[in-house]
Amino acid sequence: MSSDWLYLNAKQLVAKLKAGEISSRALLEAYIARIDAKNTELNAVVAMNLEAARQRADAADAAFARGENWGVLHGLPVTIKDTYEVEGMPCTAGATELRQYVPKQAAFAVQRMLDAGAIVFAKTNVPLFASDLQSYNQVYGTSNNPWNKTLTPGGSSGGAAAAVAAGFTALELGSDVGGSIRIPAHFCGIYGHKVTHGLISMRGHIPGPKGTLAEPDLVVAGPMARSADDLQLLLDVVAGANPMMEAGWHLKLPAAKHKKLKEFRVLLWTDDPLCPIDQQMATLYQQLQQKLQASDVKLTVGSPLGMTLNDFYPLYLKQLGSLMGASQSKLQRRVIGLAAPVLAKVGKYINAPTLFEHFMTGIDQSYTDWRKAHEHSLRLRRRFLAVFDEYDVILMPPAATTALKHQHRPEMVQRKITINGQQRSYTDMFMWIAPATLMGLPATSAPIGITPQGLPVNIQIMGAPFHDKTTIKFASLLAEVMGGFTPPPHY
Repeated sequence: MSSDWLYLNAKQLVAKLKAGEISSRALLEAYIARIDAKNTELNAVVAMNLEAARQRADAADAAFARGENWGVLHGLPVTIKDTYEVEGMPCTAGATELRQYVPKQAAFAVQRMLDAGAIVFAKTNVPLFASDLQSYNQVYGTSNNPWNKTLTPGGSSGGAAAAVAAGFTALELGSDVGGSIRIPAHFCGIYGHKVTHGLISMRGHIPGPKGTLAEPDLVVAGPMARSADDLQLLLDVVAGANPMMEAGWHLKLPAAKHKKLKEFRVLLWTDDPLCPIDQQMATLYQQLQQKLQASDVKLTVGSPLGMTLNDFYPLYLKQLGSLMGASQSKLQRRVIGLAAPVLAKVGKYINAPTLFEHFMTGIDQSYTDWRKAHEHSLRLRRRFLAVFDEYDVILMPPAATTALKHQHRPEMVQRKITINGQQRSYTDMFMWIAPATLMGLPATSAPIGITPQGLPVNIQIMGAPFHDKTTIKFASLLAEVMGGFTPPPHY
């Protein structure tokens, strides 16, 4: 029955399509029926192009019948985050001014998926310009978490994570600068991978402005799925030279360092004075530690090289501020920059977000200051990479707590959350993703269990640059002892 297909992984579905056990059109219709039945309560899928998708599915089936092979995703229907341009479909990035924008060509990474035979049939929801940890906007409204509809699925790839968890699609293409793949994967209990910076072209992604040719600082694309093997499947499709380099640039990622879990050297870093985590998550991480040790994994508990999040987070905020400030006017940037030293002095008295003055400084920093900050981050990265002489992967929380309640007011910098009975700044949720983003390192978000309150918990698996296959392989092996993806109740 078609309903039995909805939670098969992409690799399984592609194999069945190739063997003729299912048809692309039937699989597409099964996803459409699933969305019709469940999307009203989730609002994860926000736009569809069913006529074109049905035509392409029929063409895929006909090609199979002729013995043709379009590629490794031949005939597989997928959804795409609504920050990526797809020909013939709206690309709003949650902005009302882009409500009528319908691109005439696909984003570079999306085109690689199409060239591999995928069928893009729907777009998934995001926050305004992908700039929040929740997915809501004035164009399409609010997306809900399939584990608990009073909670957010995360952001900015929140609609994508909810769609994968709810069986609307087997694969998604996310993007990540503030944990926008890793945190929604954590909130929804699926797999997500932030790639090494530069591994996948961001051409055709909004933001930046439509038509942007330059590749952005910090921002990456990455796959989202219900298995680690599917992360690798999609990564192999979309990774490669950006359009301005492809004539002379070839990608050859190193193979995974090990094939067995017990061969990995692991550093477990889940405790940091700057950002204590939810106790229920900490309990699951203790269980993770015990199961890894029982599996003879070479595991050490502690921080890398004696460093703390405070070594990374201020510099991350400064670089993020520079990136985000590009959309501000010169006057706005100047006013924010002048306010930064004031906030540094009085922030603790007015309960301002931790270290937020660094973000404000970054918004108004000059190109010279940006170069100095960038050089600082590169030197920090070079120092940090020594840790991978001793460990293959570093395990970290993706965020300080599990999925948050919907909270759209006040502005992000004024919002508060409660963790372990203590009021904290909403922006604390960015702290654990900062090291991998600042240093451009690969990081895989993988499910490891469910709290007593019924919410999923992931671990973030960080690796050395370009060792994306190693972090994904560890996530795949980890599922053997921790269980991997679990469908949300009633889905």
